[in-house]
Amino acid sequence: MIADGLMQALPNQLQRILQGYEHILPELVIAAWILVSIVGDLFLVGGNEKSARSWRYLIAQGGLILALLLAYQRMKHGTEGFVAFRMLWVNPGANAINCLILAIGFVIIGMNQYQQKSFSFEEKIGFFSILLGSLLTSLSIHFLSIFLSIELMSLGTYLLVGLRKDKEGVRASLPYVLFGMGTSAMLLYGLSLIYGLTGTMLILDSAFSRGLATADPYLAGMALALVGTGILFKMSWVPFHPWSPDVLESLPASWMSWISTAPKITVAWLGIRLVHFVPVSMQDVIALLAIGTLLVGNLGALSQYNAKRLVAYSSIAHGGFLAMAWLMPAEQGVDNLLFYSLVYSASTILVFYILDELETTQYQIDDMSNWAGFGQAYPVRALALFIGFIALIGLPPAGTFLAKVNYFSQLWEKYQMTQSNPILALLLIAILMTAVSIYYYLRIPYFMYFKKGEAIHPADSFKNNWIYLLLGGGIIACMLFPTLIYSIWKV
Repeated sequence: MIADGLMQALPNQLQRILQGYEHILPELVIAAWILVSIVGDLFLVGGNEKSARSWRYLIAQGGLILALLLAYQRMKHGTEGFVAFRMLWVNPGANAINCLILAIGFVIIGMNQYQQKSFSFEEKIGFFSILLGSLLTSLSIHFLSIFLSIELMSLGTYLLVGLRKDKEGVRASLPYVLFGMGTSAMLLYGLSLIYGLTGTMLILDSAFSRGLATADPYLAGMALALVGTGILFKMSWVPFHPWSPDVLESLPASWMSWISTAPKITVAWLGIRLVHFVPVSMQDVIALLAIGTLLVGNLGALSQYNAKRLVAYSSIAHGGFLAMAWLMPAEQGVDNLLFYSLVYSASTILVFYILDELETTQYQIDDMSNWAGFGQAYPVRALALFIGFIALIGLPPAGTFLAKVNYFSQLWEKYQMTQSNPILALLLIAILMTAVSIYYYLRIPYFMYFKKGEAIHPADSFKNNWIYLLLGGGIIACMLFPTLIYSIWKV
């Protein structure tokens, strides 16, 4: 027989467990939509593939639209609160990041549907796993929820990377999965050390800061280094970057764009929180790692003559730019991260989708000649691709010009306050590498406009021009109307 005291306390316990869940309705919708997708696909097995694909897109878009509307409402209301026994923290920064990630996912799925690209059950589950993992990572302030969210994001990435079954796909996916397993183990070991040093896994707990501040500096440094390994792997920062070019090169445009944006944005936001709550100064280490990432990404791209591999290397460098927000004050770091992420995501989607349209019979180490004559044959598409490359460089009239200027000015202010040589070196190398990127990014436009040839694209691809022009126009609008863009996520 159940004790009367237990029965009387049960309503209070249930209320405590469910407290705050109304703040994470967008994340709950996506979690529920994964189950809906699994059950819904049971009725599509054995049917017409075209019909099944249409239903998968319809189900996915329904969940994305509902979650995006709820996330936008939460962002504009400035909702704040703790959920799940203070494991998740809903706050304005996380609300804006999650709204952006949902918008990126909506754009990618919408473009895939319009272009009638394949959308298998595995692709759908992989996409939603990365999405839910990214959304939960941005809310997590407890190392247990951080670890589980990152692993959920990783599982979706493993699934998408492993879809390609040929030799090139296996060569790309196997090292990535092995690297991922290794860094996950290191992350878990680092978390166990932090718990042993602090007695807590809650970032906001005063015992967390006090424990790390009073612990042996070498032991605390090793614990933070192991945690950083698991986090920086998702950002493809040096020296955890070798998987990135092979993986991105082997994927279709949609999943290249998705893996290059959502995980990096949410981990960059996670880094802002960790850096400002960890009592150990890490600015010099972050600056040195960012320098290495910028050098490897940009100098590696210099030697690439395959278009997809070139932009894959450059995405490593952009991961370095995203995480420079860790060196800024929290509020400015969030604003700059959001603005840079918005323009970077739009330009990445634009460039990857157009590059993926080029028809080739087999893999080519040097496919630059395939772009000869593209500007004359497809002038609208060539213009959109040129805008995308200008945006990735960070030149006007693209919004990334303002984003990089903001980054550079914040780094200069940081140097003036700290007189840190690594910060100054990072600023100078970031400017130099931006200049270097002009050379390799404009390599394809050079072939498009100044070389004669016959670029091969699908005959009916002109219907997609308006999508690419819309993305290009949005990139330019970010520079022309920055105040309007910033006001989107301001409460």
